[in-house]
Amino acid sequence: MKRSIILKIFSVIMVCLLMLSLASCGTPSYDDPTKISFKSALSYEYLKSLDGKPITINGYMATSSPVDGSFIYLMNLPYQSCPFCVPNTNELSNTMAVYPQGNKKFDYTNQAIKITGILEVSRNKETFFEDNFGYKFNFKIVDAYYDVLDESELGDKSLWTEIASSDIITDIYEMYDYLYFTTHWFTYTATFEQGKDYLYPSDAIYFITQDGAQFNYGYKSGYFDSLRSSVNSISETELNDLIENINKVEQLSKTAVSELQRGLNNTSVYKPVVKYSEEFKDNRTQYEYLSDELQKQYTALFAEFSEWMSSFEY
Repeated sequence: MKRSIILKIFSVIMVCLLMLSLASCGTPSYDDPTKISFKSALSYEYLKSLDGKPITINGYMATSSPVDGSFIYLMNLPYQSCPFCVPNTNELSNTMAVYPQGNKKFDYTNQAIKITGILEVSRNKETFFEDNFGYKFNFKIVDAYYDVLDESELGDKSLWTEIASSDIITDIYEMYDYLYFTTHWFTYTATFEQGKDYLYPSDAIYFITQDGAQFNYGYKSGYFDSLRSSVNSISETELNDLIENINKVEQLSKTAVSELQRGLNNTSVYKPVVKYSEEFKDNRTQYEYLSDELQKQYTALFAEFSEWMSSFEY
Protein backbone atom coordinates (compact mmCIF):
# COMPACT_ATOMS: atom_id res chain seq x y z
CA MET A 1 0.00 0.00 0.00
CA LYS A 2 2.77 2.42 0.98
CA ARG A 3 4.63 1.65 -2.23
CA SER A 4 1.47 2.39 -4.22
CA ILE A 5 1.04 5.74 -2.48
CA ILE A 6 4.69 6.64 -3.08
CA LEU A 7 4.37 5.75 -6.77
CA LYS A 8 1.26 7.93 -7.09
CA ILE A 9 3.00 10.86 -5.40
CA PHE A 10 6.02 10.35 -7.66
CA SER A 11 3.74 10.28 -10.71
CA VAL A 12 2.02 13.51 -9.67
CA ILE A 13 5.38 15.21 -9.15
CA MET A 14 6.61 14.07 -12.57
CA VAL A 15 3.42 15.29 -14.25
CA CYS A 16 3.81 18.67 -12.54
CA LEU A 17 7.43 18.92 -13.62
CA LEU A 18 6.46 18.00 -17.17
CA MET A 19 3.73 20.65 -17.23
CA LEU A 20 6.14 23.25 -15.93
CA SER A 21 8.63 22.22 -18.56
CA LEU A 22 6.04 22.48 -21.33
CA ALA A 23 4.84 25.83 -20.01
CA SER A 24 8.35 27.21 -20.25
CA CYS A 25 8.89 25.99 -23.82
CA GLY A 26 9.18 28.87 -26.26
CA THR A 27 9.58 31.46 -23.49
CA PRO A 28 12.71 33.55 -24.17
CA SER A 29 15.42 33.72 -21.58
CA TYR A 30 15.82 37.25 -20.23
CA ASP A 31 18.95 36.55 -18.24
CA ASP A 32 21.32 39.52 -18.33
CA PRO A 33 19.48 41.58 -21.02
CA THR A 34 21.39 44.38 -22.75
CA LYS A 35 20.12 47.88 -22.02
CA ILE A 36 19.77 49.85 -25.26
CA SER A 37 18.82 53.46 -25.81
CA PHE A 38 17.04 55.41 -28.53
CA LYS A 39 20.39 56.93 -29.46
CA SER A 40 22.17 53.57 -29.76
CA ALA A 41 19.23 52.35 -31.86
CA LEU A 42 20.27 54.82 -34.58
CA SER A 43 23.06 52.36 -35.45
CA TYR A 44 21.75 49.47 -37.53
CA GLU A 45 25.08 47.66 -37.13
CA TYR A 46 24.84 47.85 -33.35
CA LEU A 47 21.28 46.54 -33.36
CA LYS A 48 22.24 43.74 -35.73
CA SER A 49 24.81 42.55 -33.19
CA LEU A 50 21.95 42.09 -30.71
CA ASP A 51 19.54 40.36 -33.11
CA GLY A 52 17.63 37.62 -31.28
CA LYS A 53 18.98 38.63 -27.87
CA PRO A 54 17.14 39.97 -24.80
CA ILE A 55 17.22 43.74 -24.34
CA THR A 56 15.67 46.40 -22.12
CA ILE A 57 14.82 50.01 -22.88
CA ASN A 58 12.91 52.79 -21.11
CA GLY A 59 10.30 54.99 -22.71
CA TYR A 60 6.66 55.99 -23.00
CA MET A 61 3.73 54.52 -24.90
CA ALA A 62 2.41 56.68 -27.73
CA THR A 63 -1.28 57.42 -27.21
CA SER A 64 -1.93 56.16 -30.74
CA SER A 65 -0.82 52.64 -29.81
CA PRO A 66 -3.54 50.13 -30.84
CA VAL A 67 -6.44 50.11 -28.37
CA ASP A 68 -6.54 46.31 -28.50
CA GLY A 69 -3.09 46.16 -26.89
CA SER A 70 -1.71 43.92 -29.65
CA PHE A 71 1.43 46.08 -29.72
CA ILE A 72 2.61 49.54 -28.70
CA TYR A 73 4.72 52.34 -30.08
CA LEU A 74 7.48 53.15 -27.61
CA MET A 75 8.85 56.70 -27.67
CA ASN A 76 11.37 58.58 -25.59
CA LEU A 77 9.07 61.55 -24.95
CA PRO A 78 5.76 61.43 -23.08
CA TYR A 79 2.36 62.65 -24.34
CA GLN A 80 3.13 62.01 -28.02
CA SER A 81 0.08 60.95 -29.99
CA CYS A 82 1.64 59.65 -33.18
CA PRO A 83 4.83 57.74 -33.98
CA PHE A 84 7.69 59.86 -35.23
CA CYS A 85 8.50 59.17 -38.87
CA VAL A 86 11.13 60.14 -41.38
CA PRO A 87 9.36 62.98 -43.28
CA ASN A 88 7.58 61.97 -46.48
CA THR A 89 8.00 58.27 -45.69
CA ASN A 90 6.25 55.73 -43.49
CA GLU A 91 9.52 54.72 -41.82
CA LEU A 92 9.51 55.03 -38.04
CA SER A 93 11.97 57.45 -36.47
CA ASN A 94 12.70 57.66 -32.73
CA THR A 95 9.88 55.19 -32.24
CA MET A 96 9.96 51.45 -31.56
CA ALA A 97 7.25 48.87 -32.20
CA VAL A 98 6.92 46.50 -29.24
CA TYR A 99 4.93 43.25 -29.25
CA PRO A 100 3.84 41.34 -26.12
CA GLN A 101 4.50 37.70 -25.27
CA GLY A 102 2.25 35.07 -26.84
CA ASN A 103 -1.42 36.03 -26.88
CA LYS A 104 -1.03 38.60 -24.12
CA LYS A 105 -2.07 42.23 -24.50
CA PHE A 106 -0.54 45.49 -23.33
CA ASP A 107 -2.56 47.70 -21.00
CA TYR A 108 -2.04 51.37 -21.79
CA THR A 109 -0.26 53.64 -19.31
CA ASN A 110 0.99 57.20 -19.60
CA GLN A 111 3.75 56.52 -17.08
CA ALA A 112 7.38 55.83 -17.92
CA ILE A 113 7.95 52.12 -18.49
CA LYS A 114 10.81 49.68 -18.78
CA ILE A 115 10.43 47.27 -21.70
CA THR A 116 12.08 43.86 -21.58
CA GLY A 117 11.95 41.61 -24.64
CA ILE A 118 13.74 40.06 -27.60
CA LEU A 119 15.19 42.27 -30.34
CA GLU A 120 14.40 41.31 -33.93
CA VAL A 121 16.36 43.07 -36.69
CA SER A 122 15.70 43.02 -40.44
CA ARG A 123 18.09 41.21 -42.79
CA ASN A 124 19.64 44.50 -43.94
CA LYS A 125 18.97 48.23 -43.95
CA GLU A 126 16.93 48.00 -47.12
CA THR A 127 14.44 45.43 -45.76
CA PHE A 128 11.70 46.32 -43.31
CA PHE A 129 9.06 44.96 -41.00
CA GLU A 130 5.63 46.51 -41.52
CA ASP A 131 2.79 46.80 -39.01
CA ASN A 132 -0.98 46.94 -39.43
CA PHE A 133 -0.90 50.72 -39.91
CA GLY A 134 1.64 50.59 -42.74
CA TYR A 135 4.58 51.89 -40.70
CA LYS A 136 7.93 50.34 -41.57
CA PHE A 137 10.92 49.73 -39.32
CA ASN A 138 14.24 47.88 -39.39
CA PHE A 139 13.77 46.34 -35.96
CA LYS A 140 11.13 45.52 -33.36
CA ILE A 141 10.94 44.18 -29.83
CA VAL A 142 8.94 40.96 -29.44
CA ASP A 143 7.89 38.60 -26.61
CA ALA A 144 8.00 41.68 -24.40
CA TYR A 145 6.59 42.80 -21.10
CA TYR A 146 6.90 46.09 -19.23
CA ASP A 147 7.32 47.39 -15.71
CA VAL A 148 6.14 50.84 -14.68
CA LEU A 149 9.07 52.98 -13.55
CA ASP A 150 9.06 55.17 -10.48
CA GLU A 151 9.08 58.70 -11.88
CA SER A 152 10.78 59.98 -8.72
CA GLU A 153 13.83 57.89 -9.62
CA LEU A 154 14.19 59.31 -13.12
CA GLY A 155 15.74 62.59 -12.05
CA ASP A 156 14.83 66.07 -13.29
CA LYS A 157 12.93 65.71 -16.55
CA SER A 158 11.31 69.14 -16.55
CA LEU A 159 12.90 70.10 -19.89
CA TRP A 160 11.63 66.90 -21.52
CA THR A 161 8.17 67.46 -20.14
CA GLU A 162 8.06 71.04 -21.39
CA ILE A 163 9.21 70.00 -24.87
CA ALA A 164 6.73 67.11 -24.96
CA SER A 165 3.88 69.36 -23.79
CA SER A 166 4.58 71.98 -26.46
CA ASP A 167 4.00 71.84 -30.21
CA ILE A 168 7.67 72.33 -31.08
CA ILE A 169 8.34 68.74 -32.23
CA THR A 170 5.32 68.87 -34.54
CA ASP A 171 6.48 72.26 -35.82
CA ILE A 172 9.99 70.93 -36.53
CA TYR A 173 8.59 67.99 -38.49
CA GLU A 174 6.51 70.45 -40.52
CA MET A 175 9.71 72.44 -41.14
CA TYR A 176 11.30 69.29 -42.54
CA ASP A 177 8.28 68.72 -44.78
CA TYR A 178 8.98 72.13 -46.24
CA LEU A 179 12.69 71.41 -46.62
CA TYR A 180 11.93 68.09 -48.28
CA PHE A 181 9.71 69.77 -50.86
CA THR A 182 12.27 72.44 -51.70
CA THR A 183 14.97 69.79 -52.22
CA HIS A 184 12.83 66.99 -53.72
CA TRP A 185 9.98 68.77 -55.56
CA PHE A 186 10.77 66.88 -58.79
CA THR A 187 9.62 63.65 -57.10
CA TYR A 188 6.14 65.10 -56.45
CA THR A 189 2.96 64.79 -58.48
CA ALA A 190 -0.11 67.02 -58.45
CA THR A 191 -3.57 67.04 -60.02
CA PHE A 192 -4.01 69.61 -62.77
CA GLU A 193 -6.92 70.40 -65.11
CA GLN A 194 -5.56 67.86 -67.58
CA GLY A 195 -5.07 65.26 -64.88
CA LYS A 196 -2.34 64.07 -62.54
CA ASP A 197 1.28 64.62 -63.56
CA TYR A 198 4.76 65.37 -62.27
CA LEU A 199 5.53 68.93 -61.22
CA TYR A 200 7.19 71.41 -63.55
CA PRO A 201 9.60 73.98 -62.05
CA SER A 202 6.96 76.69 -62.37
CA ASP A 203 4.48 74.49 -60.47
CA ALA A 204 6.98 73.96 -57.68
CA ILE A 205 7.58 77.72 -57.43
CA TYR A 206 3.81 78.21 -57.11
CA PHE A 207 3.50 75.69 -54.27
CA ILE A 208 6.28 77.52 -52.40
CA THR A 209 5.80 81.23 -53.09
CA GLN A 210 2.04 81.65 -53.66
CA ASP A 211 0.07 82.86 -50.63
CA GLY A 212 -2.06 80.03 -49.29
CA ALA A 213 -0.32 77.35 -51.35
CA GLN A 214 0.64 74.08 -49.69
CA PHE A 215 4.26 74.91 -48.78
CA ASN A 216 4.06 78.69 -48.64
CA TYR A 217 4.28 78.67 -44.84
CA GLY A 218 8.01 77.91 -44.97
CA TYR A 219 8.68 80.67 -47.50
CA LYS A 220 6.90 83.38 -45.52
CA SER A 221 8.97 86.07 -43.87
CA GLY A 222 9.48 85.39 -40.18
CA TYR A 223 8.74 81.66 -40.36
CA PHE A 224 12.13 80.50 -39.07
CA ASP A 225 12.28 83.37 -36.56
CA SER A 226 9.02 82.09 -35.12
CA LEU A 227 10.45 78.58 -34.76
CA ARG A 228 13.51 79.89 -32.96
CA SER A 229 11.32 81.98 -30.69
CA SER A 230 9.25 78.92 -29.78
CA VAL A 231 12.39 76.97 -28.90
CA ASN A 232 13.82 79.83 -26.85
CA SER A 233 10.55 80.15 -24.95
CA ILE A 234 11.21 76.65 -23.61
CA SER A 235 14.87 77.33 -22.79
CA GLU A 236 17.30 79.98 -23.96
CA THR A 237 20.37 77.97 -22.95
CA GLU A 238 19.67 74.23 -23.16
CA LEU A 239 18.44 73.86 -26.75
CA ASN A 240 21.25 75.46 -28.72
CA ASP A 241 21.71 72.30 -30.82
CA LEU A 242 18.11 72.53 -31.99
CA ILE A 243 18.47 76.24 -32.78
CA GLU A 244 21.57 75.47 -34.85
CA ASN A 245 19.70 72.76 -36.74
CA ILE A 246 16.91 75.22 -37.56
CA ASN A 247 19.49 77.73 -38.79
CA LYS A 248 20.98 75.13 -41.15
CA VAL A 249 17.56 74.16 -42.48
CA GLU A 250 16.74 77.81 -43.15
CA GLN A 251 19.94 78.27 -45.15
CA LEU A 252 19.52 75.05 -47.14
CA SER A 253 15.89 75.84 -47.99
CA LYS A 254 16.93 79.29 -49.28
CA THR A 255 19.64 77.67 -51.41
CA ALA A 256 17.18 75.10 -52.76
CA VAL A 257 14.56 77.72 -53.67
CA SER A 258 17.26 79.84 -55.31
CA GLU A 259 18.36 76.83 -57.37
CA LEU A 260 14.76 76.15 -58.36
CA GLN A 261 14.24 79.74 -59.49
CA ARG A 262 17.55 79.70 -61.37
CA GLY A 263 16.50 76.53 -63.13
CA LEU A 264 13.23 77.94 -64.52
CA ASN A 265 15.00 78.91 -67.74
CA ASN A 266 18.30 77.12 -67.30
CA THR A 267 18.50 73.43 -68.13
CA SER A 268 21.99 73.23 -66.66
CA VAL A 269 20.29 73.16 -63.24
CA TYR A 270 17.15 71.07 -63.77
CA LYS A 271 17.01 68.95 -66.89
CA PRO A 272 13.72 67.75 -68.42
CA VAL A 273 13.92 64.03 -69.15
CA VAL A 274 11.34 61.86 -70.89
CA LYS A 275 11.40 58.42 -69.33
CA TYR A 276 9.14 55.59 -68.28
CA SER A 277 7.20 56.28 -65.11
CA GLU A 278 6.54 53.40 -62.73
CA GLU A 279 3.78 55.46 -61.15
CA PHE A 280 1.91 56.19 -64.39
CA LYS A 281 3.06 53.17 -66.44
CA ASP A 282 3.93 55.33 -69.45
CA ASN A 283 6.54 57.83 -70.64
CA ARG A 284 6.43 61.14 -68.81
CA THR A 285 8.51 64.32 -68.79
CA GLN A 286 10.27 64.48 -65.44
CA TYR A 287 12.78 66.99 -64.18
CA GLU A 288 16.06 65.85 -62.71
CA TYR A 289 18.35 67.94 -60.57
CA LEU A 290 21.83 67.53 -62.01
CA SER A 291 23.42 67.22 -58.58
CA ASP A 292 22.35 65.21 -55.53
CA GLU A 293 24.03 67.66 -53.14
CA LEU A 294 20.77 69.22 -51.91
CA GLN A 295 19.29 65.82 -51.14
CA LYS A 296 22.45 64.72 -49.32
CA GLN A 297 22.37 67.85 -47.18
CA TYR A 298 18.69 67.29 -46.40
CA THR A 299 19.43 63.73 -45.25
CA ALA A 300 22.35 64.88 -43.12
CA LEU A 301 20.29 67.60 -41.41
CA PHE A 302 17.41 65.29 -40.61
CA ALA A 303 19.86 62.73 -39.23
CA GLU A 304 21.25 65.49 -37.03
CA PHE A 305 17.76 66.35 -35.78
CA SER A 306 16.93 62.66 -35.24
CA GLU A 307 20.08 62.25 -33.16
CA TRP A 308 19.08 65.26 -31.06
CA MET A 309 15.64 63.73 -30.56
CA SER A 310 17.10 60.41 -29.47
CA SER A 311 19.35 62.08 -26.89
CA PHE A 312 16.47 62.24 -24.39
CA GLU A 313 17.36 59.17 -22.35
CA TYR A 314 16.98 58.05 -18.77
